[in-house]
Formats: sequence, structure tokens, C-alpha cells
Amino acid sequence: MTTYTIVATTTAEGSQDAELDTHIDDFVSEDEVIGYARRMAEEMFGLADQLDLDLDYSHVGIFEGDHGDVDVDTSHPGFIGLWFFSEDGAGFVTAEALRADEAAEAAEAEAAGHAT
Repeated sequence: MTTYTIVATTTAEGSQDAELDTHIDDFVSEDEVIGYARRMAEEMFGLADQLDLDLDYSHVGIFEGDHGDVDVDTSHPGFIGLWFFSEDGAGFVTAEALRADEAAEAAEAEAAGHAT
């Protein structure tokens, strides 16, 4: 079994503070931890719906290894990906896809800076 760290980040509408919850456990496989993280996030949204909370943003990041003090950092070597939720539903984004998007955004910002 491999140890994984799940980091859930939520903030309610109008709040300046985000709440971080970290769960560290052994899972049989990466697929198992991804499924567990999705259920954990869906539960979080279900509670928010019951309490009539509007979440500004929420995601559940997954890391390989025991990383108790980790925030969701896409550059972390153990980062696998994250679940994100919107009005359209849930989606899982892999670490590679997030890093590619961040690199594309940085390149666009740099190109825009040179254009002025």
C-alpha cells in the first residue's frame, strides 16, 4: 500500500479565509485515492448545499506520499492532480494538464508584456 495525502480547500462566498483539511492514508492504488477524493469532495458540496452555503472555490488535491503540511502546490513533485467543482459538475485535472495550462498562461502573459 502507498501513502497518499488529500488536501481539501474551501471558502464560502464573501469570505477572505480558506479552510484546508488534510487527510493522510494508505490506499491500494492511485485509482482508489482518486475515487476516495472525489467522494470526499462531493460530500463537502452536499453539506454546503444543505447549509445553503455558496462556495467561491473548492478543490481536492491529491499527493503521493505523506505530506501533512502541504497546500495544493502544482509544482510539488508528489502532486497527482485535483478534483474541481463548478455549476457544470465535477472534473479531475491531472498534474501534467495543470502544469501545461500554467505554462501556457505564463507564456501568454509574457507575450502580452512584450507587446506593450
